[in-house]
Amino acid sequence: MVRSRCSARRGAGCAGVDIVFFEKGNGRRGHYPCFFAPACYFVGMFIKHVAAKKYTLKLREPFSYHTLTLDSLWYVLITATSSTGVVGIGEAALAWDVTGETQEGALAAAALAAPFIAGAHIDSVADVKNIITAIEATIANNTGLKAGIESALLDILGQTKKLPIYKLLGGSAKPFIILQKTFSFQETRRDVASVIQAAIGQGVNVFKFKVGGRQAEEVKILRKIYKRFPEIDIVLDANQAWSSPRAALTFLSALKDVKLKWLEQPLASQDYDGLAALRRQTSVPIMADESCHNVHDLKLLHEKQAIDLVNIKLAKCGGLFAACAMIDYCEKNGIGCMLGDMLHSAVGTAYNLQAACLGKFISYDLTLPERLQSDKSRGLIFEGFKAYIPTQSGLGVTR
Repeated sequence: MVRSRCSARRGAGCAGVDIVFFEKGNGRRGHYPCFFAPACYFVGMFIKHVAAKKYTLKLREPFSYHTLTLDSLWYVLITATSSTGVVGIGEAALAWDVTGETQEGALAAAALAAPFIAGAHIDSVADVKNIITAIEATIANNTGLKAGIESALLDILGQTKKLPIYKLLGGSAKPFIILQKTFSFQETRRDVASVIQAAIGQGVNVFKFKVGGRQAEEVKILRKIYKRFPEIDIVLDANQAWSSPRAALTFLSALKDVKLKWLEQPLASQDYDGLAALRRQTSVPIMADESCHNVHDLKLLHEKQAIDLVNIKLAKCGGLFAACAMIDYCEKNGIGCMLGDMLHSAVGTAYNLQAACLGKFISYDLTLPERLQSDKSRGLIFEGFKAYIPTQSGLGVTR
């Protein structure tokens, strides 16, 4: 455990702040001075305490796609407490195959970010933006961690203002959203017809299939699904499975009789030219996921005419502020956007549901609670694939 008190003299007006980190088994101790020392005059509400700890979640069953098989989620939980006693939480979703983050690395980065949080003034959205901007200027990447920090801070502010986070950010109320159904490699190889039929009965129309594994088998399965359910929107997600546009086109040609709504991330994340070449040669809309982390990536992909759609994930871009910039660019440039996630507990899903109210999304690929073996978080309401937007103040969940 690492604990620090503000280094400013109390006589100079310092109220005292704590920074606590739970790290490896025996822990380590060090000093992290307050970002505002030595002139530490607190006016209004400020962050009194910030902590980061390991947050490991067991999946009910393994979830496989082209790059990984996950049986657990090795995340970090951020907790912040204001000078008024309000506690905010955030889930740092760490996807080493997408953002390069790991649990141990995120704890180390959180320690570097902490001095910019503890002691910081937090009476407005602008204050939260200032904290995130200061962290951005010092720590590159680590977007899953930054989203978790942002969540905890906006949770505090929302509870204090008695507003859901999306209302703090000027979003539009939605009573609920209908999620799409995503099939992992394992799920695709089962009897999917009954699952699709049940989901259709709950209003689901978008069905995503992870592909790029046993491709001949996948083609057969997809043909059968389309023949039985021609009315549904079939989406493919390759997670960078193919090494060239030609390889992707070979797979698509085998599905020429199947109507595909879009193809997500067919090529390696940095192969922007390959995506552009593929897009020129197919009528299937191309969606970027791993290729597009932020608005800068989005602009470059658009300028190269490489995509039609983008999958926006808070843990990939860094949080709601970054997501809003991407949503705005998409709306101005005719790019469709989907709201996706990294697999989450209710803490992370609640933050994604706040995002759902900040733009017009073509689909929602968020985590259903049954993906997790257990979750101690409380506050979210699901009815099958129907996810209700939290109406409580702040994030809308507690632990």
